[in-house]
Amino acid sequence: MRGQPEPQVSKETRSYDELIDEIMEWNIGHTDILDVLHREIEEERLATWTHALEVGVRKGLASPSGKIEEGPLFPVFVDLYQFVKNLRPKLLTNPTMSNVKKMEKSDSLCVCILCGIRALQMESGAKRLLNTLHWILLERYLCNMP
Repeated sequence: MRGQPEPQVSKETRSYDELIDEIMEWNIGHTDILDVLHREIEEERLATWTHALEVGVRKGLASPSGKIEEGPLFPVFVDLYQFVKNLRPKLLTNPTMSNVKKMEKSDSLCVCILCGIRALQMESGAKRLLNTLHWILLERYLCNMP
């Protein structure tokens, strides 16, 4: 419209970590994802995932031959990826999962699982926490694996 000032677009001032932590707090507070994950994940397994995330998805799956199956952390990342994929259908029957924070473009249940793992990592004092960007990379690299 001519002569009218353009409407102000609110600019996000929170960092990505602040946003994912906000989503994590919602999901932890409104679902029983932590109880589920405490039953499903052994401390050693969580520590292995955390170590792999500290190395990084791209670096951990990189290999001189270019085959991700030969990457140094391939089995660890496959385990994490398969864990999330296999837990998701189980959570469909959990009544508290109807309270997950709804996501626009991401699968809300997967994000809830990621947030739960992130919370467990925080409890253990991990420095590099799982987030949706890691998940996107894992999906990109591993979704076509058998």
